[in-house]
Amino acid sequence: MNRKQKNKKVFGPITIMIIISAVIAILSWIASVVGLQADKTIINNGMLETSLTTVNNFLSADGIKYLFGNALLNFQMFKPLVMVIISLIAFGIADTSGLLQVLFKSLRNLKSSTVTLLVVLAGFVSTIFGDYSFVLLLPLAGLVYKYIGRNSVLGVITAFLGITLGYASGLIFNYDHYLLGILTQMAATIDVDPNYSYSNFSTLYIMLGSMLVMVPLVAKIIDIKIAPKFKKPLIEESDMGVSKKGLIYTSIAFIVMILMLTYMITPVIPGGGILLDNSQDVFIARLFSDSAPFKEGFMLIFLLMMMICGFIYGKASKNLETSQGFTESLAKCLQNSGYLLALMFFASQMIAILEWTNLGEIIVCKIVEMLSLLQISGVLLIVVFMILVIVMTIFVPSTLMKWTLVSPLIVPLFMRANITPDMTQFAFQVADGIGKSFTPLFSFFIILLGFMHNNNADEEYSISIFGTIKAVLPTVLIIAIFWIVLVAIWYLAGFPIGIASSSVL
Repeated sequence: MNRKQKNKKVFGPITIMIIISAVIAILSWIASVVGLQADKTIINNGMLETSLTTVNNFLSADGIKYLFGNALLNFQMFKPLVMVIISLIAFGIADTSGLLQVLFKSLRNLKSSTVTLLVVLAGFVSTIFGDYSFVLLLPLAGLVYKYIGRNSVLGVITAFLGITLGYASGLIFNYDHYLLGILTQMAATIDVDPNYSYSNFSTLYIMLGSMLVMVPLVAKIIDIKIAPKFKKPLIEESDMGVSKKGLIYTSIAFIVMILMLTYMITPVIPGGGILLDNSQDVFIARLFSDSAPFKEGFMLIFLLMMMICGFIYGKASKNLETSQGFTESLAKCLQNSGYLLALMFFASQMIAILEWTNLGEIIVCKIVEMLSLLQISGVLLIVVFMILVIVMTIFVPSTLMKWTLVSPLIVPLFMRANITPDMTQFAFQVADGIGKSFTPLFSFFIILLGFMHNNNADEEYSISIFGTIKAVLPTVLIIAIFWIVLVAIWYLAGFPIGIASSSVL
């Protein structure tokens, strides 16, 4: 093994996360020594409330106690952990049964550029499912690319960029849009316009319009900047059985399950809506609130559907002839996922350390303070705001946490500059998605690395944090420029951005 290979081995993702955690700890000590602090303004009980936020020194007795006293809890509370495990089980049975292969093998006849376009489009559309889109689409894209003879690692990256770069867009709003809208309305009404009311459809036109523009653009740039870096593997013909009868039976079972699920989430049908949180008024909140059975059971629903469909097709095609074969197939995708679990453990500690120190929160507050002091308005204000949101997202990927800190001061600032709260929120969401595309502090960026590793046949590529950032960053920066230009043009042209909503007050 030469020195270059040794360096790649030593400075893998886990090593880098340990180094980042150590750097955060040292910075927290330095910041506490110099007395770094920031004013944090939030909305509490309909009133603006400002408090002083200081840095917690991680290299202190309290920090050491937190590390050892919460390590297991941090891992257990790591949001993607359970979702990823269930997703791997579900795709294991679907892959082993031969179902996914027979469904997607026909895509071999499509051009590579068309496949990229479809995956990016799926990324934009899947954002309606929020964070679930990452654990569903990333492994699926890897499998699809394997079936059609393209590099699986490329498929995972393409799906990830489709989701992050399209998180503000899509066919319709998601639960994050709804939660952000609540904060937007509170910020707008508190001391500027008490009659303002946020609508979930207030950015529908710009969402649909931007999707039509950005999907082919993102796909094209991925094909130009990223795809050439990945070799096209040889297509390995599978010896799995193909059953048209099994496909018919599986389709019938799938349709029946979809109808049952539709009944359980439709409140207007007698006896229906049992998976909804009926304490909520808006349907998207009924589906995805923290108390909604549908949200809590979403991955279980997906697993059961894959198990039933995989079992039916596997039996019909004789790819799963015994019950033992079916049971073993459930663990197929977990067999080489130890590295992914290790990544999630160290990522959970790194992210928890950052949150405990308050460094990220202070960075956001300082950026908001700086922006509020700038004497700019109009399109320049929008452009500067989007750039600064990208920067703050590198340190604080949490969308809701950032908007809680940003909206109380920035929404009124934009309103006084004749920019609507709806446009402000959309610009924020665009920049938030761009920033998430390349920050290692975003939990699903670490999941990206794990799925890349799982799809890295024969360890052909060296998977690393900075290597992945280097691979995607040119594409992300180009797309960021186009996104900012698109938002700026929409604002300058005065186009309506949604139903009864515009970009200018």
